[in-house]
Amino acid sequence: MLAGALLVLSVLQAPSSPGDRPPRDTLRFYAVGDLNLGRALTYRYLLQGDTLYPFAALADTLRAADVLFGNLESPIAPLGHPFEHTGSFVFSTPPIAADALVRAGFDVVSNANNHAWDVGLTGIVETLTQLDRVGLAHAGTGRTIADAHRPALLERRGWRIAVFAMTRAFNPAPRRFFSHEGSHYIAWADSGWLYPAIRRLKGSGAADLVVVSVHGGQELADTADTALRRFFRGAIDAGADLCLGHHPHVLQPVEWYHGKPIAYSLGNFIFEQMSPWTRLSAIFKFTVTPDGAIAADLIPTRVGFRATVAGGAAADSVWRRMGLEPPVPAPAYHFAFIPHP
Repeated sequence: MLAGALLVLSVLQAPSSPGDRPPRDTLRFYAVGDLNLGRALTYRYLLQGDTLYPFAALADTLRAADVLFGNLESPIAPLGHPFEHTGSFVFSTPPIAADALVRAGFDVVSNANNHAWDVGLTGIVETLTQLDRVGLAHAGTGRTIADAHRPALLERRGWRIAVFAMTRAFNPAPRRFFSHEGSHYIAWADSGWLYPAIRRLKGSGAADLVVVSVHGGQELADTADTALRRFFRGAIDAGADLCLGHHPHVLQPVEWYHGKPIAYSLGNFIFEQMSPWTRLSAIFKFTVTPDGAIAADLIPTRVGFRATVAGGAAADSVWRRMGLEPPVPAPAYHFAFIPHP
């Protein structure tokens, strides 16, 4: 799966006529959580040319997706930028990080998160430039706020997929986002623009499958807060099909709302943190059948500079955290559907 081969469409472009489009097939949409390709990972691996290192152990699994999504937590900065070391809470990563994401199999990333302004406007623009260079679709930031609000649109297996991305967390000004310069380039999670945009896409036929990604919630919390639950449910009421949350750095259970999955927190994926639950996560596997029904599954993973499959007691703990009994006997990973309530 090559991200460079993606067809990334403007929202304003007219949808293909039914005769021009292949029939829908079963779609495999995979999602992972926070990707921090900065800190020591930059110096030890990326700048040494080892771009696949963070993903190598799971590359075959990631590349099996028709669409692979992740939250890019580290803005891309120009070469020569003083990239931070371990311990810093200001993230950045070099241009080669875009190549690393493509090699791993990513098709679309969210740029909207609390670290989006860590390199200022320079980081916003460089991230967009480098992702465009490698053909990797993105959403959540833009050279204008209209661009930031615009979803990535991709075609896969007869599906037109729209991915919106936005944040409810912002480090420079968490309580006064709209008075900060970043508000002109970063999408804020506001139902006032999102819900009408979803309705327009679905109503016009420009998208068959709408995905909403929100960076928000409380860090390290076991469950989502009421405001985020209300926001995601409202997005589904407006026509969204799949909702993805990130920012807590730990997994939170999947909720089914009117038959649509809400993954309140995807946890970490590539991130160096020390708290126990920040070091266990999952690959979320959503399967969409031609009639639009969605099933969910997961593969437990270990988190660090390199993502690996979690097995044994670690995998069991992931299943239980998600409200599920682990398979017996527990293999390294298991393809059992997360049950609909």
